[in-house]
Amino acid sequence: MRFHKNAHESLESAPGALGRVRRAASDVIGHVPTLVGSAGRHGAHVAVRLPTTWGRFQWSAESTVTSLQKMPDSELGLLAAASIGLGAGLGIAGAPRLATLAGFAGASILGFAMVSRPGHRGHNAARA
Repeated sequence: MRFHKNAHESLESAPGALGRVRRAASDVIGHVPTLVGSAGRHGAHVAVRLPTTWGRFQWSAESTVTSLQKMPDSELGLLAAASIGLGAGLGIAGAPRLATLAGFAGASILGFAMVSRPGHRGHNAARA
């Protein structure tokens, strides 16, 4: 009989609980246009600044590669070896994959700088 009493009390309180849920959902839905408008304004701000930011990034990358291309092969090789060692050490130590990849990133940039030098003919061309 106790079960019926609790079930009856639950049924009597259900409309009140449903009303509270309905009011809370209405409040949340009422804030959606404000959130969407805010996201739109921020998105427009980002879209306006993106070309300038991309241009600065390209300029920085090009100037970095140009500076690296001017370095002797011995220095670039030493820096690349250090980067490979850092990446391998992070991998062996169990660092997260993203950190390990970041450790290897320097070696790829240095390798790109070496092979993209003006007049570079590759390893086989030096033997001929």
